[in-house]
Amino acid sequence: MSEEKKLSKKERKALEFKKNKSKEEREEEKVERERAKVEKKRKREEEEADKKASEEAQPKKKRKTRRGKKGKGINGGTGPRFILFVGNLSYSTTEEMLRAHFKKCPPNRIRVRPDKGIAFLEFDNDTDAIRKKMDLALALHHSMMDNRKINVELTVGGGGNSEKRLQKLKDKNDKLGEERKERVEKTKKEESAKRAAKAAAESKNSGSNSNSSSANVHPSRLGMIQD
Repeated sequence: MSEEKKLSKKERKALEFKKNKSKEEREEEKVERERAKVEKKRKREEEEADKKASEEAQPKKKRKTRRGKKGKGINGGTGPRFILFVGNLSYSTTEEMLRAHFKKCPPNRIRVRPDKGIAFLEFDNDTDAIRKKMDLALALHHSMMDNRKINVELTVGGGGNSEKRLQKLKDKNDKLGEERKERVEKTKKEESAKRAAKAAAESKNSGSNSNSSSANVHPSRLGMIQD
């Protein structure tokens, strides 16, 4: 029995149809398939582009940072946290050493970066007591700690080196520098006034004692002494 007789009637018709197709028809089908593939790829790329544009249009959530964040501090206040920068520290400086150095104005938290020789002092809440603490801490600028002259300066929260942040930091420390100069001049004037008052008091007491001694001497004897 031949191979064609083994095929069913339907299969033989399909075989004949395939044989009768022209070369041009097969080429057209191939082109159509390629066109369908290209169209499918184009639609997929458009969908991805629309999705990306939609994501970029949505507002980005701000990164949460502890520094400069407003809210309740550990003292139950409602003001922001204030941060002081401490620089030029020894690489062996510890938190305990810093707490001892700033014992008159203890911060709520201390973060030490021994690998960079710096630290940050954090003060919670905007109160008179906190401002006094910060003033005392800032007064320790250029004080000696572990045989090094340390820097104590204001800083701003958030981190980064943006131009706006750096300018804000510069303005703060320039203002602090002016306040330090005024405080030094005021202290010098007060000390000078105290020395002048003390010298005047001593001079007055000396004159008073001299007059008192003369009053106890007989006039005739006093005349002989003066001659």
